[in-house]
Amino acid sequence: MSTWVGQYCLNVEDLERSVAWWSAIGLRNTSRTEIPDAFEAIMQNPATGGLFQIAQQKAQQGPVALGTALWKLYVNTPDIAGTFKRAVAAGAEVVAEPERTERWPVTIAFVRDPDGRLVEFVERHPWPEGSPADEPWLGQYCINVPDLDAAVAFHERLGLTCTSRTDVPEASEAIIEAPGRGGLIQLAQQKDGAPIEHGNGFWKRYLNTDDCDGLYRTALAAGGEAVMEPTRLDRWPTIIAFFTDPAGYLVELVQKLN
Repeated sequence: MSTWVGQYCLNVEDLERSVAWWSAIGLRNTSRTEIPDAFEAIMQNPATGGLFQIAQQKAQQGPVALGTALWKLYVNTPDIAGTFKRAVAAGAEVVAEPERTERWPVTIAFVRDPDGRLVEFVERHPWPEGSPADEPWLGQYCINVPDLDAAVAFHERLGLTCTSRTDVPEASEAIIEAPGRGGLIQLAQQKDGAPIEHGNGFWKRYLNTDDCDGLYRTALAAGGEAVMEPTRLDRWPTIIAFFTDPAGYLVELVQKLN
């Protein structure tokens, strides 16, 4: 059984507004989907494979209640000054202007997207060989968890690997991924001990697998809560299942049959 990290899905108040904003900073809208409860769009840089999904729930009324589940999104860019300028021109709220860090060889900046989510722009020095040199692409996403060690152990039970641990002033962090398969998740335990308010801003995250039934059973045995058992879709050649992880996040398992 193999497991690797797929995209994540964020709820937005206005899908067209969000697509326009992410497009303005250099990502591309590569697909649109309508499902019974939402309109969805995929944003990515096709050259890198990183992507995420944004969804406008059909029942959404007014601003999305973001809560504190999602800490931040990362966007890698070869031109942080230009990306930051485009983001602000498109309506982003400025949190911190581009600044070179002392701890790591990177320049970072922070803004908030149209729904108020924190977005971190990152330019590495030197720029990684083989990385796109003319447009930004999505990095990882960072979600808050109440117990970092427990969250890491849960993901390791699912077949993922913790490849790094970092301590920053406000949080302890860990990177979870399937090395060589692309995609990664950053988990963070905030040091202030405040309870996590899930809200409805972070809808779900995806894990890809070649054995949906096996991974679903493993997740439940590791402490996940059942939401929907593995089901073959009529619309696509895909088996999906849903569970809620011990930290309260909805996870969709996806096994593509072709």
